[in-house]
Amino acid sequence: MNSTPKIVLVGAGRIGMHLGRRLKSKGLRVQQILNRTSERAEELAQMLDCDWSVNWEDVLPDADWVILAVRDDAIESVAEALKPYCPDALVTHTSGATPGLVIKKSFRRFGVFYPLQSFSMDRMPVWSKVSFCVDAGSAEDVVFLKKIAKRIGNLVYQVDDKQRAVLHIAAVFANNFSNHCYTISERILDEANLPFELMHPLIEETVSKALLESPARMQTGPAIRGDQETIDSHMKLLKTHPDLQTLYLLFSKNINPDLK
Repeated sequence: MNSTPKIVLVGAGRIGMHLGRRLKSKGLRVQQILNRTSERAEELAQMLDCDWSVNWEDVLPDADWVILAVRDDAIESVAEALKPYCPDALVTHTSGATPGLVIKKSFRRFGVFYPLQSFSMDRMPVWSKVSFCVDAGSAEDVVFLKKIAKRIGNLVYQVDDKQRAVLHIAAVFANNFSNHCYTISERILDEANLPFELMHPLIEETVSKALLESPARMQTGPAIRGDQETIDSHMKLLKTHPDLQTLYLLFSKNINPDLK
């Protein structure tokens, strides 16, 4: 494939916006934005200096690479809708949980271009620290996706559908669930009129140690010590929050199955 492919970006949400901007900054200009709503499509198109449309049939027929940065439950239907209009393009999605094979039903050339990161509209990713997980139906397209990922990032892995499904579960625990634990911590502190910033150094140290060593070896706290007295005390403090009591016990017993 050409080193400067004709790129179409489908989806103008968080991933689409950040990915489009990064591609442009590295000399890989997106030629067209397709999106369900005109406002977001036009906004991103202005940012990337390209054309846009809300009609699937307007997709560039000679597109080299079509990136589906859409919701997981829309990937298959969007691919099906695009099928008659750019049959020769390499079509990839950006999902961690969805098999690349869902695109194979509509396109001969299919794949996955998954940046393993949590994206927010108002926070710029540090692309050198984003893991890109790529895969495709042909060796040639795998090579192309790896080159693109290396050009806009640094950490590139070939990960198949089965591996990526497991990876996504691990990411939910490492990111979504841990962030929810921070949310619970903030809620508990708010009720005691204490600022969440008290937790900042502890969170930073916890993450730092987890990146340096096996998290299992770094585990601390009353559960790993088998400190039943402290656990019982915490359960009493949480008596007005039975939902948190349940979570506390589940986590504690998962850390140390020998707890009563």
